[in-house]
Formats: sequence, C-alpha cells, structure tokens
Amino acid sequence: MTISWLSPRRTIAGRLIAFSMIYAMAALIVASFVLWFIVAGVVGQQVDQRLDLQIDAVRGALVPGADGVLGLSGNLSGPPFDRTGSGWYWQVTAAGRHLSSKSLDGGSIASPPRAIDWRRLLMGRPQPADGPGDKGEALHFRVARTFVGGEAVEILATAPEVALTAPAVRALAFLVPAMLALGAILGVGILFQVRYGLLPLRALSGQISEISSGRLRELPRTEVDELRPVIGEINRLVEHNRKRLAETRLQFANLAHGLKTPVASLYLALDSKNDPTGEARHLVGRIDRRIRHHLGRARAGVSEAGLASSTDLRSRVDDIVQMMSKLYADRHLSIITTVGSDLRISCAPEDTDEVLGGIIDNAFKWAASSVRITSAVEGAMVLISIEDDGPGIEQSRITEAMKPGVRLDETVAGDGFGLSIAKEVAELYGGYVKLQAGPETGLVAVVALPDARGRSTSSPSS
Repeated sequence: MTISWLSPRRTIAGRLIAFSMIYAMAALIVASFVLWFIVAGVVGQQVDQRLDLQIDAVRGALVPGADGVLGLSGNLSGPPFDRTGSGWYWQVTAAGRHLSSKSLDGGSIASPPRAIDWRRLLMGRPQPADGPGDKGEALHFRVARTFVGGEAVEILATAPEVALTAPAVRALAFLVPAMLALGAILGVGILFQVRYGLLPLRALSGQISEISSGRLRELPRTEVDELRPVIGEINRLVEHNRKRLAETRLQFANLAHGLKTPVASLYLALDSKNDPTGEARHLVGRIDRRIRHHLGRARAGVSEAGLASSTDLRSRVDDIVQMMSKLYADRHLSIITTVGSDLRISCAPEDTDEVLGGIIDNAFKWAASSVRITSAVEGAMVLISIEDDGPGIEQSRITEAMKPGVRLDETVAGDGFGLSIAKEVAELYGGYVKLQAGPETGLVAVVALPDARGRSTSSPSS
C-alpha cells in the first residue's frame, strides 16, 4: 500500500479522509470552546453563590445599636475573607459609615457603577458588577441594597477575577490534551472506517481485472446496495461487447468463407499453360493459407464468445522449444529458457503458439550456437525476449522485415509471413512485437502480451 491513496485529489479515500478529518477537527475545536465556556460559567456561578451567601450572612448579622449605629452580632471574617489583600472582601455602607471584612484591613472600596436592575433591587437580590479594588486589582462584585432599622444599607462582597479565570484555565489544561487524544482516536477511526467502507470498491476492481484476464465471465452479485446498479451496468456492457465481438468475428468468418470458393476456383483455373512459371498458383496458395488462418481464428473467437483467455506462458514456451529442438536437432544449439513459472498471459493458447512459434523458429533457424528465451513483467505487460547469436538484421531493414511476404534472404525456406502474423496477433491483444540488434551479434525479438494475473485491464479487440 502506498501513501497515494491519502491524496484528496487523486482518490476517493483521500477525499473522504480529508473531509472527515477537517470536520472532526472543527467539531473538536467548537466542542472545546463550548466546554470551556461551560466550565467558566459553572465557576462563575459558584463564586456568585459564595458571595451571595456572604451577603446574606452579613445582612442577617446586622443589628442597630442603642445610638442608632449599625453593628454586627458575630464575626463574619472567616476564610477567605480573613486574608488581607486577597480580593475576597465584604463591606457594609450605611449613612457614610463602613463596616468591612478583616481582609480589607480597615480600608474601604468604592461600589462600582452598574445599571440598575429594578427587579433584583425590589427583590433584594444582589447585582453583579466588575471594578477595581482599593489597590487597583480587578474584582468581581455582588452588591445588594436593603433596609435595617429603617436605614438604607448597601452590602457588597467581592472576589478576585483570578478566582473566576484560574479554575477555567486549569480545566483547559486538562481539556486540550483530552481533545487531542480524542482527535487522534477519531483520526484512526476515520482511516479504518474509510478503508473498510471502500473494501467493496477494491473487490469490484479486482473482479473487473478478472473479467479482463478471462477468469470471470461477469461480475458477481453484491450485498452493497450502492454498487448493485453499477455492477448491473458493467455486466450489461460486458455482455454487449461480447455479443458485438462475436458478431464481428462471425462477419470475418463469413467473409473468409465467401472468399474460399473464388480462390479455389482461381487455383483450379490456373495450369501450366496460363501459368507456366507457377508463380500465380504460388500466390493463390498463399492467399488460401491466409484465408484459412483467419477463418480458423474467427471461428475460435466466436466459440469463445469474446471471453479473454488466460494461458500459462511457461508451458507454451516449453512445448515450442521442445518441438523446435527436435526439428533442428542437427544444429546442436544451446537453448537457455528462463521464463517465470507463475506467468499467465491474456492470450488464447493457439494465438500464443502463433505469436511465439514463428519468432522462436526464426531464432533456431538463424542462431549460430545458442538461443536464449527470457521473460519480465513491465506494468500490465509480460515481455518475452527471444535472442539468438546469428547474423542479425541491419537496423535499417528491421521495419522492412516486419512487412507481410518480405523475405530478407531468399536462399532460406519460408514465405515471409511469420513476423507479420506474429505482430498482427500480438497487436490484436493489445501487445506488440519489436525487433532490435543483439548486444554483440544476432537479433533480439521482444514480444509483449497482457499480463493475466490481475495487472492487465485490456482485452483483445477485433
């Protein structure tokens, strides 16, 4: 597996993963802010409740003295209102006089300006406010107005702003790693989710390759609802192409069959009188052989109903080499064959013999002492190299050697159609035949045919 499947531009998996990751990260960021605001709100409510309780306690402890001066019936400077300069203060103001907590150390703080909330004022509930303390520090206020002994009294209690923000910051210190860990877990889950979700598509791709290589006739049914219409359309297309291929090959067969009778009549009409050299009869015989060749292949194609074949390459090469070794036994050639035993090609066995047979025959015919046959896989193609140490072909005449009926050496038996037929059949399957000079002497013929082991996606066409 390569990393290319993560690319959002090149793969569906990359697009799904990129979108899911961005969406998950955005959701986590939003959730983090929401949770932070919730924590900050809860902390603020707790601080307000503590200050309101202090105000209620001070209000309940206020008593008017004999001289009309308000006093307290108890000590209300317990923790945290007993620490000087802590920001936790309470103060009572009445007729310009102040009663304050121990933490104020005899000082006083000014009540901050605030909008009048008549509902809170009438109900005697404290109002929130923010302002500076006696030393300029930021404080959070709760201010209540009430009447004691017929006298208007203002009671305020404060907390330092850090009492509201510090717990939220501490919570954030735990929240951020937790969210990062959750993001990592979600990321791994997204990767597995996408990989699992796309398994049917990967299976479908492999099945299409098996159709191309001839191991399947049509795509099997699937339990995935989204893929059923796709598989149905692909199967209809495969069947349509199969029928068209069969019809085309049948037409070629009929054409070849229709030419047989006129060619046979022409051959019978020629004799030693009107063709004293026999050249015309030789040409007609070559035409007849070509017609028989294509008629046989067309009929074979129709019987296959357009289904690609899968052929074991090593067994075909071994059979051809064994036959040629017997045919050219008197030449005592050294034969080296290194063809992979696991290689299979998308080519009918008969056509494989026709492509390789003529080329291997030429190698045996022209080799001085040795013939070497090797194989390699290049992308979706299997390359078969047939190398001999004979005289070879001049580079300028290689193109001419591939033409039908051309014989570069008239002294050697043959009709000049072997290489052209091999080239034609190889191209029929989407491959090719290429000739090139050997590294030192001789000729190297390279035959490329589609790999039938799932790498190839091409099939022969008429």
